[in-house]
Amino acid sequence: MIRAIDRALRGRHVLRLEYAGTKGVPTVRDVEPGICLGGRGGHWYLVAWCRLRADVRVFRLDRISRAEVTEERFPEPGRDHLADLAEAAGG
Repeated sequence: MIRAIDRALRGRHVLRLEYAGTKGVPTVRDVEPGICLGGRGGHWYLVAWCRLRADVRVFRLDRISRAEVTEERFPEPGRDHLADLAEAAGG
């Protein structure tokens, strides 16, 4: 899974995740990954544009059960998008 996330980040490829939220209900989401970072309690997070929610979301890596790199590439993010990612990441 980590390798898939890394490949998607480096190549700006859309990533298809199977993700269980806080209630444990799994969803499949296509995301445009922005940054992966460490946080409180030793957890790692992926900050990405979630196409399902049409918004920036933060995904805890231990809640991702599957990650698949798609062939689709997404464009270089604009300033507004980068600002949204930074805000979601706490910066």
